[in-house]
Amino acid sequence: MVTAAGLHLAADEVTLHPPGDLDEHGWRNPDDFPVPAWTGTGNLQLAPGVSDPRAAAGGGHGPHGPARDETGTLYLPADAPAADGWTAQVRGRVFVLSQVRLITDPASPGGGIACQAATVTTTDTWPGGGDPRA
Repeated sequence: MVTAAGLHLAADEVTLHPPGDLDEHGWRNPDDFPVPAWTGTGNLQLAPGVSDPRAAAGGGHGPHGPARDETGTLYLPADAPAADGWTAQVRGRVFVLSQVRLITDPASPGGGIACQAATVTTTDTWPGGGDPRA
């Protein structure tokens, strides 16, 4: 919703978890989520995805299919402990964070409406149906 005062984004309840240990291939796997590292309010903006009607012919099938995972941007408070490789639980789904960056408020460098933005990717196509604990 846009008003004369600015843009208002919907509030999403977000739970952040740090990544787990390295596996035998050197990848960091999400931990089994024993205790959240942070819970608070953020905003998830999902991307529209591939719009090419012939996209299925351009990237393969199965795990190589185009737009097989939903992506978007997750906005978090500036003090949330977000980092690349962390997972976020939002709207009943699990997302992996990457490209986490601080966005400062140019009108108020000491704080103001500064926030963090992270590129997020769903885990719905992971083994276990999106729950990295499976």
